[in-house]
Amino acid sequence: MPVQFSDRGDTNDRDEVRLKRLANLRVQEMAGDDGSRTLVLSGELDIASSWLLDCPLLQIRADGTNSFTLDLSGVTFIDSTGIRAVLAARGLCAAHDCEFMLIPGPAKVQRKFDVSGLLDHLPFSNEGRVAEA
Repeated sequence: MPVQFSDRGDTNDRDEVRLKRLANLRVQEMAGDDGSRTLVLSGELDIASSWLLDCPLLQIRADGTNSFTLDLSGVTFIDSTGIRAVLAARGLCAAHDCEFMLIPGPAKVQRKFDVSGLLDHLPFSNEGRVAEA
């Protein structure tokens, strides 16, 4: 049975709505006048939701952000795809000479970073906590 596909490069509205329903992540973006940008995440950062970070992360390059904070305090679950998204944010910041900071998530989220060997290699900080879980 042939599989139908679209050769268009964009996603139609129906597919986007369906994808957003699958994603159990809320992303609140805050930009400061000083060139800082913070993403406050709430919910599950996983394979179904990590794509929601793509556009805000691309803004780092587009608008000359000089400081980027990813607030994981409201994240209830993270998988390897979510960890990859965090590492991608760190890499993008490094490539654009942008300071990168993480606000830690709950213990079960931090445990994933510990088990993966990344806990001591990422810039986690409790100072300036943006959101409460």
